[in-house]
Amino acid sequence: MSESGSISRRDILRITAGVGLGAAFGIGVSREAFWRAGLHRVSETRVQMGTLVNITVVHPDNAGAREMIDSAFIEMERLEAVLSRYRADSAVGRLNATGRLQNAPSPLIEVLKLALEVSHRSSGAFDVTVAPLVELHGSTFERKGRPPTDREIDETLSYVGYEGLVVAGSAVTLEDSRMAISLDGVAKGFVVDQVVDLLSAKGAQRVLVDAGGDMASNGSSGRNEEWTIGIQHPRRTQATVGRVQLNGGGVATSGDYFRSFTPDYRHHDILDPRTGRPAQELSSASLLAPSAMIADALSTAALVLGSVDGIDFIDGFHGAEGILVSKDGIQVLSEGMSQRLG
Repeated sequence: MSESGSISRRDILRITAGVGLGAAFGIGVSREAFWRAGLHRVSETRVQMGTLVNITVVHPDNAGAREMIDSAFIEMERLEAVLSRYRADSAVGRLNATGRLQNAPSPLIEVLKLALEVSHRSSGAFDVTVAPLVELHGSTFERKGRPPTDREIDETLSYVGYEGLVVAGSAVTLEDSRMAISLDGVAKGFVVDQVVDLLSAKGAQRVLVDAGGDMASNGSSGRNEEWTIGIQHPRRTQATVGRVQLNGGGVATSGDYFRSFTPDYRHHDILDPRTGRPAQELSSASLLAPSAMIADALSTAALVLGSVDGIDFIDGFHGAEGILVSKDGIQVLSEGMSQRLG
């Protein structure tokens, strides 16, 4: 999640092709076809979680669809109040301030359990305790126009490490008083998943939620009811590296271009938690996964791991597929992604 009032690094992945042209039921379906089927496709975009959020609902009743969307944004606000590190009164804000939560809310526990699993399976390439390093890099560039020194990085690195984050039942503990967590690489995906589930439970026939590039949809039985999603090219803003069909599950992209401190993309905000320095080999990592939360976390880990280890890592997660783009434009795809990318 990003700071309130700002637009996050994930704003670049865009819905393209059929989406916006009636793609809820395939690229070729027109608005007239929706009308003939007695359905309405309603979309609304608002600023939420520090990014642009678009919610699209297909439902027989236009007014009912708009009420559903209103309820979805209310749910987003509720979850943001739990998971944002930029709010002192949030659960994450209180954890970072005190180092312990005795009765942490269930959304935080769920996100942290997934985060710790990904941390372990990526050997620390994904780590929510990276927050002090993210703050160090961002504040140093803001104040001094340069990256932090090796000494500053190494000092901060001494209290970064997921092993110091302990979840036991509903209790969460940071074992070093200098530690802090950032859920920027996983919480937005979780919120998107929760909103899709909420809208589906309220009776929405088709749903697509895009929170600055973290996307999820509900599933359907028909191949002609897939959303067409364009995956942003990391260097050409009006181009894609391909299109995929999304019919349930989620998609997310991490890239060096979302928030780069320098024009050459060498210094950006996706850090290797093991070294304290920006990931250097890849320019982007795009993931399809059973949920947006999983796609969110895996895309961050894969960008840090690089092309070889990143693909091996993706292959270790059931239902996950990815495309990794190096800084010189070379694309590396998982086996399943090769079959899904159009």
